[in-house]
Amino acid sequence: MTTNGTYRALVGERSFDIQVSEDGQLTVNDATVQVGFERIGEDSFLLLVDGQSLPVVIERAGDDTLRVTLNGRVTTVQVKDERAMLLERFGLADMAGAKEQEIRAPMPGLVLNVMVEEGQEVQEGDGLIVLEAMKMENELRAQADGVVAAVHVAAGDAVGKNDLLLELE
Repeated sequence: MTTNGTYRALVGERSFDIQVSEDGQLTVNDATVQVGFERIGEDSFLLLVDGQSLPVVIERAGDDTLRVTLNGRVTTVQVKDERAMLLERFGLADMAGAKEQEIRAPMPGLVLNVMVEEGQEVQEGDGLIVLEAMKMENELRAQADGVVAAVHVAAGDAVGKNDLLLELE
């Protein structure tokens, strides 16, 4: 059920930073415990925490939301993975679900590749531009189906945050 990596769990107003390692260690807000999951049903698990076994039911309640039942108590947990936290950090989280007609630079960077040209039809999720920022390549994708109306940059161009890169119609 869990995958190795870094996560943030939001439960109501509380936030928990979680690190999951390959060896079964779970670090929550700098406190480390030994954990394990044993599947006993489709959504049912035995959660092993420091040698104690607890029955837990984990059900999807949305794209990034889980409904967790532990000891008869139901809690809704929003889980953000490393990618979601990175998007949030760079101010891209709101753009991720938006159906934008203008594609703007989410951060200052260097245009590495323009993957489309004017008049080209694109589908939601198609790659449009590769932008290098902080030594990371970020592929900007179409948030909706459309046609490329104008391309305002070329490979090698330096751009600032919120610069207009291309327009879709």
